[in-house]
Amino acid sequence: MPTPNSESEDSSCRLASFDEALGLPPAPSELIEQAARAVRQEYRDCSKWKRMTCEKVSVVVESERGIIHVVHVDGAVDFDWTWEGATAFRPKSEAGLVNVVDYSDPELIHETALWSGEILEVDEQNGCLFISLDNPEVTPVPGEFSVRPFEFLATLNTIYNDEVFAEVRNEELDRRLNASCGGIHPVVRRQSKFSLPELENWWQYSWSVLWGPPGTGKTYTTGRQVAAAIEDPAERILVVSTTNQATDAVAISIGNAIRQHDSAASAIEEGLVQRVGKGAAWQAYRKAKLADMLRGTESALLAEMDKLGKKLASAESTQDRAMMRMHLQQLRDDCSDCSKKAFLDPDVSVVVATAFKAVSLIKDEFIAAMVNESRAPFTTIIIDEAGLISRSAVAALSLLASDRVVLVGDSKQLAPISRIARVLPSRQAKWLSSSGVTHLEDVDTDVSGVHLLSQQYRMHQEIGDIVSSYQYGGRLTTSQSVRERKTEIPGSIIAFARALWCVLDEEEVGIDQIRASRGPANKSWIRAATPAVLQKLFEEDEFKSSHGLFITPFKAQADSVAALFAKWKATSWQASTVHSQQGAESDIVIFDTVNAGNVTWPVHEWQRLVNVALSRAREAVIVLASRSEMDEPHLRTLKHLLKPAILKRSESGFAWQDIQDLADTLSQPMVREARSDYALDPSSKKTTRTHSMPRIKKEGRDSEAENWTPKHRLGDQFASRRTMHPVLSREQQRLSGLDLDGKPRLVRGVAGSGKSVVMANWVARISEGIGNALDEGYRIWTVYSNRSLHKLLQDSILAAWEERQQGGLFAAKPFPWRNVSLMHVKDVLESILPEVGLSAHDFGFEYDLAAETFLQRNGGQGIEERCNALFIDEAQDMGPSMLRLLLSLVQQTSVADPNSRSANIFYDNAQNIYGAGTPKWSDYGIDMRGRSTIMRESFRSTKPIIEFAVNVLDHLSETEEHHELVDLGLLKEVIRGGNSWLQVGFNQVSGPRPHFQACPDIDSQLKVLGDHLVHLLTAEAVSPNDICILYNGKHVVEAVMNALTPRLAAFDVELSHQVGQSFQRRSNTVLITTPNSFKGYEAEVVLIPCADQFVGAGYRVLAKSLYVAMTRARSILAIYSMDPNSRSSGKPTFSFGRTHRQVAEVLQECAALVEL
Repeated sequence: MPTPNSESEDSSCRLASFDEALGLPPAPSELIEQAARAVRQEYRDCSKWKRMTCEKVSVVVESERGIIHVVHVDGAVDFDWTWEGATAFRPKSEAGLVNVVDYSDPELIHETALWSGEILEVDEQNGCLFISLDNPEVTPVPGEFSVRPFEFLATLNTIYNDEVFAEVRNEELDRRLNASCGGIHPVVRRQSKFSLPELENWWQYSWSVLWGPPGTGKTYTTGRQVAAAIEDPAERILVVSTTNQATDAVAISIGNAIRQHDSAASAIEEGLVQRVGKGAAWQAYRKAKLADMLRGTESALLAEMDKLGKKLASAESTQDRAMMRMHLQQLRDDCSDCSKKAFLDPDVSVVVATAFKAVSLIKDEFIAAMVNESRAPFTTIIIDEAGLISRSAVAALSLLASDRVVLVGDSKQLAPISRIARVLPSRQAKWLSSSGVTHLEDVDTDVSGVHLLSQQYRMHQEIGDIVSSYQYGGRLTTSQSVRERKTEIPGSIIAFARALWCVLDEEEVGIDQIRASRGPANKSWIRAATPAVLQKLFEEDEFKSSHGLFITPFKAQADSVAALFAKWKATSWQASTVHSQQGAESDIVIFDTVNAGNVTWPVHEWQRLVNVALSRAREAVIVLASRSEMDEPHLRTLKHLLKPAILKRSESGFAWQDIQDLADTLSQPMVREARSDYALDPSSKKTTRTHSMPRIKKEGRDSEAENWTPKHRLGDQFASRRTMHPVLSREQQRLSGLDLDGKPRLVRGVAGSGKSVVMANWVARISEGIGNALDEGYRIWTVYSNRSLHKLLQDSILAAWEERQQGGLFAAKPFPWRNVSLMHVKDVLESILPEVGLSAHDFGFEYDLAAETFLQRNGGQGIEERCNALFIDEAQDMGPSMLRLLLSLVQQTSVADPNSRSANIFYDNAQNIYGAGTPKWSDYGIDMRGRSTIMRESFRSTKPIIEFAVNVLDHLSETEEHHELVDLGLLKEVIRGGNSWLQVGFNQVSGPRPHFQACPDIDSQLKVLGDHLVHLLTAEAVSPNDICILYNGKHVVEAVMNALTPRLAAFDVELSHQVGQSFQRRSNTVLITTPNSFKGYEAEVVLIPCADQFVGAGYRVLAKSLYVAMTRARSILAIYSMDPNSRSSGKPTFSFGRTHRQVAEVLQECAALVEL
């Protein structure tokens, strides 16, 4: 039986203290190291002040609570629940605002602030911060201010990495981390009968989960369980939740339940149950007649401070003002101590607080000493909304309980980290983006210590059945009260379907309108077709006056629709993101997927988003999505559960029309980006691009000892993403559908923007006309300068052709290869040079010189036209004479119009690795005015990778080509770490930062490279096919092959060197090649050894070649180089002079800056 320890250093007070007795089994010792590293890295990455602009300030006056200031923020800001409890402040000096990073001490903030306060609540929908001021005499004003939204993470970092908590880390924290991963449910040391009857057996475990799917009453059940348990005199319970709103909800549920217990009803009036923290909504407690739960807490003191502040403003006497200020300071001090007193007061039986408040109090000297001695101030902690709280935070919170840890949540709803990220590092994925309930997957498996709430009380049965089938294996049932509930929603919906899919492809808009495009300031995503659909729906007055919620994963779309609702005066509707609506509900929900392809979240996170969106609906749900979006793995199931329909004009307005057979009503082809796999080696019977990891021997200890679950490893994250389809963006779709009028077009774009995809779709579109509108002899040439691109282009064109053939009335036609030629520039030269007595063999790789010589010998005579349409891929790699020659080979259909040539050019000067000058197209006899497009979004690499590459290129390049992108708003010149930096605006996908390793010599560099490669293959389960090594120089590839070939062979992995050809590889092949050969391709992981060797003849830095190499990486980029301070490479074949040192210095500098 837990025994409170009443002794303390201050004999005048008693401290609640219980000996730890969770009974958790021993855990692998490396768990604490993994979690600590994950927390430390996340803290380093995210511990940045956010500089914001206050547009206006308003106030919310609550008579008992005082004044809360509402700061309206300019611009789109991504809030989450961890902002609650953070500090917002405005330094008195402008220098203080610039050097805000210096403000880490709360006292310094208080002393130097023009105004400061604690964020009580965030309103993402309206861009508002609700702030309780530290000093009521000074209020926020419009202008810039800063927010420190990382205190929660800072406290976790202290617990996991500070010396103060070394003892508890060594003795307890690893066991709790292990338990947070699931499957560990020891029996509690003291059996208790004080429980709800249906939960009595479950209550007997020291680590348990109350699994509550949407609408099943998690909060209500928690309240009743606490009310039953409070009658146990040996219990002392802490209940925590995420936001102040969620914390109030569970606190009020507990209060209501306690009042219904005759034997415990007086507990609230006696002060035995307290809701601590500044953010409690006093009005809600007063309305529920539970204001006694706030007696003596921060909320009560805040009201007193506000009253005193008003008196201070009108006080005339200097002495009175001084006394009032002293009283205010005392109240501030008391306010900071309130929660601590409640936490340690053994006479308080139940404390309810936010998770942030609870974690922050662990740092208190008394509580810190207590947990280091394996004691705790509570017997039980109940963690509400546990699905939103990371495993590392759960383990830290569990230090506050001695006997029982209860997690209340749902693994199928939102997770702790829900940012748009390509992949997450394994440690981060396990300890920060996974919660203590993430392991709960199979609802059909009964596990001791896990209780499933299976009856839902929110959704109409038709919707509830869909949600149940979608995520809960059909286990959810609908309560009798819901089945008998009367509804007041439009009859047009009731008569048609409660759950339907509005098939956007059938809307009377262009196909590019249903594709996603970037929102304001190039952030988030919007869909242009949505307003037209909403306008049809809102023509019906009954629908417009319904209580409704428009919900989407993307803030830009939510903001856009919110503005529409305001314009239409649809006051009973609101628009919001999915992330801010967990726990909310509405009669009608419209869920707009906007961009359900693989450029946003992984499959499992999308499933959570969709589940939350659908389950907000009480009476009806409408999903807005295209067909290609519904083909994604996270939406495919819903195709058979939702009723597909379209709004059609009828006599009385718009009405829903059923779409019975989707295949028969396909009005437009769905164009998807095709990603070509590498060619299969004929000697191998294995598939080239496998989703499962080939068997690889382990080096040293078994990688499973690291306790990774499959979904956390990089290889498994890559495999999961491959199940998703890359749907074209609005920009790509618009260009793919552009009118090809037989005149020149120029497409430019940043690396990874999809230029080749657009080209493949144009080739497929023109090819469709052969034999119909076009003559059977029509010739299409696609010319490239990199032989390894041949198969990639071929596969891309075929994929585009097959997509366009789908849904037709007749069988798909074979692609007309007899009319379409894929030609390397040398193939073109070999066919034409003999006409003037030249041979391509005589010129080697000097293709531009060969073309120049041909044109000179031709002497201005007419050149025979060889093709009707010409496509030039990677045109920046071709010199001016080669471009002039190619353009002369395409047919000019009108003698009077030199622009009547179907010449389609794809170009990116940043990848101009041969140094060819920027063409002036009029010199080639073509007019590109109004016929040029810049593709403004990069989809290949993550933002950290592309930003690193852009800045390396800018620092190493002698030209200033970035100015055009700055003018277009795609790059922004900023100061970072005191250095100039280009901030990327054309990519918003986060991911791991590039890894740069400086080594003292070549041998150590190759050793580090080999270690990293083995780690990726074994511990991270990355498929060899997902890894590519890019190098510059024969001496580099020889050294790498010699060092790594035998080492990889020990794991049955082949290192294959291939250049200038279409790549052939088995499933166990790691490719090593040059950046030039790999242009147009991509790999999940790119490793660049000896990066300082990107130096050409005449000691010219090959900056663009290095840029090409870096931008081939989709998810992981690792670069290895000599240390700039090294004297020599240690090998005679490796030069390390001034230019090589310059490359190493720039890489090291940019790697440091990208971390800031």
